[in-house]
Amino acid sequence: MNNIGIKIKEIYIPFLVISITTIILYCTFRWAFDIKLGVLPLKENLLNFWIPFSLPWIPILIWLRRRIRLLNVKGKRENGHFGYQFAMAFAIAIPIIVSQNYIQKASFDLVSIDNIEEITKYSNEKYFNVNSFSVNKKASNSYVTTRTSGRYNDNLTFHLYQSCPFENSVNIWYGVEYKKNLSNHISDTRKNFEYKSFLEKAEREFVTYNFQRVKYFEKLGYSDVRDGFIEAIQIRNPELNKADQIILVPESDDFEDRLGTSLPWIFGSFGIGCLVILLMVVIPKIDKKELIDFKKDKPLKDDDLKAILEFLDPRGPNKATAVLILLNIMVFMVMIFSGLNIVSPTPRELLEVGGNRRFEVIKGEYWRLITSIFIHGGLMHLLMNLIGLGIGASLLEGILGKTKLILSFIICGVFASLASIYWNENTVSVGASGAIFGLYGLILAFTIFKIYPNYLRRINWMLLGLYVGVSLLFGFLGGIDNAAHFGGLISGFILGGLLILTEKENLKNNISSNK
Repeated sequence: MNNIGIKIKEIYIPFLVISITTIILYCTFRWAFDIKLGVLPLKENLLNFWIPFSLPWIPILIWLRRRIRLLNVKGKRENGHFGYQFAMAFAIAIPIIVSQNYIQKASFDLVSIDNIEEITKYSNEKYFNVNSFSVNKKASNSYVTTRTSGRYNDNLTFHLYQSCPFENSVNIWYGVEYKKNLSNHISDTRKNFEYKSFLEKAEREFVTYNFQRVKYFEKLGYSDVRDGFIEAIQIRNPELNKADQIILVPESDDFEDRLGTSLPWIFGSFGIGCLVILLMVVIPKIDKKELIDFKKDKPLKDDDLKAILEFLDPRGPNKATAVLILLNIMVFMVMIFSGLNIVSPTPRELLEVGGNRRFEVIKGEYWRLITSIFIHGGLMHLLMNLIGLGIGASLLEGILGKTKLILSFIICGVFASLASIYWNENTVSVGASGAIFGLYGLILAFTIFKIYPNYLRRINWMLLGLYVGVSLLFGFLGGIDNAAHFGGLISGFILGGLLILTEKENLKNNISSNK
């Protein structure tokens, strides 16, 4: 068999089988358990984007990662094979993401009813045409919140939710949303100005809002937008059960146009992805040595995934580092599956799950000084902190040992939390970065006082300059709690100095024994 035939048989056909199977299985799972049965307690942004975006990596890493190594491609990481994994995951994820929009909308018909109360008879329906309705505008409730997003919380979004009760209804509400996006790096004065301008404009628009300008209503499912309207309702009606409230938002387009071009794009995006992968598979030559090893079922020699899994194994050589990383990941997963936004939970949501703020701590909720260390304000916040934690903790575990490393992390985190509430009067602070800066404060002390050998001290100075320097710089630009960073860094440096005074020889011996 020629090289092209081998590549088609061993790589491309398995990719097609895995991609088609993954798409069909997820769409079927979503349709059955979420849309029809309604038993998935997950928000729509998870089901529509984040799970479809992440899911393809599982079959790729299990079944295709070894096969991709048959290709002789050049690159800095695994000879470029990671790029193939990413391309394959992208080619599978896009049609899944596009299909969720289609499935969610095509699975429901338009139900025509005479009055708004009839909606309660159709608990499993989503779209309604109401022949006659009126809204009690005077009894409307509003709720305003902000969300940040971006790698360094670069973007700031204001949200205003207006929940208006329908006449002669107890738990059915007309929802109107306003929002505004701006940079999170502008000054606080400018933010306050933009915030007031946003509220004034929204208020003017709401005064003249035409509630009858609607072709049909969409009943909101479990989502951040629905949560915003529920928060508005509960400001004046705290006794109402959240689950019993029905939020309807108006749609101004024709019902027949709701699907747009989503169906063709499901097949189109899949076809484009398959074509790209085919070209990527056919063009490179076969790595004959890898082919022989593959036929003999030999494991990969340089396997980054295996190295990462070993690094994260709490039974391995980096026990404490693995425990700290896994604990942060597990807390984040619990937060997400509890309903918090995966990209940008609001300050109120973070406070409810254990965030740190001066008022609550002074009132006696001292546990927030610790819980806030393990809570993160979004996926990018978590990922950036995990990188810093993995590097910093691995540099210290061999010196301190697992118990002292974990205690140092928590002690520095507490001092970082204290620094945050001392400096910030009404800021909700979360994240492991203060504790991580504490670890880098320890590294700084061990570097200055020559606990590390010469070759490591040079590396440490570069690391401290890059990680600590860049992070503090972005903190000065806004959107990051630099008070916690400085608090952690200083407390870590002092803690490192105390350890040097009491255990200098032990620390040096630990480094020597871990070379």
